[in-house]
Order: sequence, then structure tokens, then C-alpha cells
Amino acid sequence: MSPPTSRSPDDHARARAFKELLEPLIPVFYRNAFRWTTTQDRAEDLVQELLVRLYPRMDELAGLDRVQPWALKVMYRIFVDQHRREMNSPVRSLDALPGNRNDPSESPLERCAADGPGPPELVERELTGERVATAWARLGEDQRVVVAMHDIEGYGLEELAVLLDVPVGTLKSRLHRARGRLRELLAGEPFAAPVRDQGQEEAK
Repeated sequence: MSPPTSRSPDDHARARAFKELLEPLIPVFYRNAFRWTTTQDRAEDLVQELLVRLYPRMDELAGLDRVQPWALKVMYRIFVDQHRREMNSPVRSLDALPGNRNDPSESPLERCAADGPGPPELVERELTGERVATAWARLGEDQRVVVAMHDIEGYGLEELAVLLDVPVGTLKSRLHRARGRLRELLAGEPFAAPVRDQGQEEAK
């Protein structure tokens, strides 16, 4: 992370404090950005834009009890604004077109996957990872956000309603539809294993 530099000692101290406060959270920001955008370049751009936006607000950041959810809320707003600009632009990114995505084997999600599997497990994981990544990329962006933050990051619906500024009822509907869509997509993939209903509630 490289916040803006300055010759002033006060600004040097500010930059150092910014780095100490935000650097531990960058993996969280990037993990969420990648899940929302599904591409490495767009995720990196989103996190970089977040850091640029947050640096001038260092005094506000320093007074927060919980920086992470507040910063994720800012990043989500940036993400929504970027998505709206892309949708309204006559020129669409190739990565944003259906069927175009980065190699899943090169994604941070794959690189962070697990510890020391054998060759058969690696092959199975690669096939499964490709299926999941393909299905994930076909979800709507709103659906990816709610599944990533609720089912993967562990945020409750009440907390997400505040973070995303979306009613709880809407989030429940998105979560229900997203889970159902993922099941359909995974069940429809060639050679995919049958998807079993775990009997869990669609939204708690």
C-alpha cells in the first residue's frame, strides 16, 4: 500500500498511521473485491480506489471503533458506482462480458485454497474450482455481494442491511435467489456432482 507521500513531518506521520491502520485489512478488502468483481484487475482497482478515497479521511478513520465494516461500506458504494458507469457506458470491459473471466487457477481464491493436498485432490479441486468459479461469475453482482458477505465472510443480515443500505427483506430475497441460482448452475455443469439439500434455512 502506498499512500500519498509528503515532505511535511506531520504528513509523514499521517501516512505511517494510515498504513498501520489499513494495511492489515487489505487482504479482507481484496478478498471481498475479488468476489464481487470476479476478476483480479478489477478487484485491485477497486481496492486502490478505496485507499485513495480513505486517505483524506484519516482523522475520521482513527475515531472509529470498527474500521473494517465502515471501509467495506465505502468500498461497496464505489463498486456500485463503477458498475453503474460501466452499464451506462457504450464501451464495456471484456472482463464484464458473459463468459470472459480470468484463469481461476491464477486467482487469489484458488491460491489460498488449502494446505498440502495430493495429486488426485489437486485435480478434483481444479475441476471443482472451475465449476464454482464459472457459476459464481454468472450470478448477478448484487447476488455475489450478499452471498460473499453473508455466507463466506459471516456478516449477519441486520449488519449487512446497515453496511449496504439495503432492507433486510431485500437481502433475504437476494440471498435465497442467489443460493438457488448457484445450485442450478452447479447441478447443470458437466460432470458436476449432485447437489444435496443440506436442510438449512435459506436466510436466517
